[in-house]
Amino acid sequence: MNVTFNTNSLNSNRQNYYNFNRPKTAFTANPASTLADAAEQVVEQAAKDKSSFFAPFSKFYNNFTDGIAKYFTSKLVDSKPLGYVADKLKNSNNLFQHCLTIGSMITSGLYVQKTLTNDKLDKDRKNTLAVNQGLTFLVSTAGAYSLDKYLKIWWDDVTAKYVGLQLQDKNFEKDYKDIKAAINKVNKGLKNDAKADVNKLAETAKSELKMSETASTLFDRNIKKAVQNSDGPVKSIPKFPLDKFIDRLVKDKKIPELSKELSSRIKGMGLLRSMLVFGFVYRYFVPVVVTKPANLLCEKYLAHKKSKTSEKVNA
Repeated sequence: MNVTFNTNSLNSNRQNYYNFNRPKTAFTANPASTLADAAEQVVEQAAKDKSSFFAPFSKFYNNFTDGIAKYFTSKLVDSKPLGYVADKLKNSNNLFQHCLTIGSMITSGLYVQKTLTNDKLDKDRKNTLAVNQGLTFLVSTAGAYSLDKYLKIWWDDVTAKYVGLQLQDKNFEKDYKDIKAAINKVNKGLKNDAKADVNKLAETAKSELKMSETASTLFDRNIKKAVQNSDGPVKSIPKFPLDKFIDRLVKDKKIPELSKELSSRIKGMGLLRSMLVFGFVYRYFVPVVVTKPANLLCEKYLAHKKSKTSEKVNA
């Protein structure tokens, strides 16, 4: 007698029993989210573990910065001189240059103060070096402003060419340069003859430069505005900056409104010019070209003064 066991049925019954009685797993969150939360908890715990070590340094840093803000920064910001300077410069177009100058003035002032309080130097040397440092700052600052103003004329032409290329407008650069040239011609004529007819000078300039209709229209408006704002004979025509030229063209729908990106680039090019000029003057020109010759003259002056003093004593 042969007995046959149905193993498939037995295995199936066991599997069903296991599936029915095993503990059910409850998923209440996204696995990825759970992993991120676990990582965050690890980081927070690590920070807590290290907090006791870094606590003294953090406390010292916070106290240090609070002290600077309370005893130095607040007094400086609330001071009347700084308030006066801020009020004068709030609408300035050269704010970047002025900030660089103020920073250089503070640095030079500290050098002068340090020189005057140096006990290792005699009185004559201290006074001479202090005057030397002060004059160096004044001459260098005047040179920086002059160079920046001179280069602005050329820089505006470069910027106008760049804008024309970006707008794919072949006449943009020429129109801008023609208006500037026409204004210079009229101002030159008024300088030579204060009683000259400004309108005739303007027509002559337009004819010589062969200005386009767009440039001629903008130029005529500038002349008309100068005549209206003048109580008597026009002494000079105001300059026509690039940003004003662009605004006029946009308003007259001669060019599309500039994108924010292009406007930022134009503004940045002007700041780059000032940055290069003032950085060159204060960081290179002053230390290399001005300071060393000035110190040499200072030494020669002191040597000459000592020799004169010794001659009087010997006499």
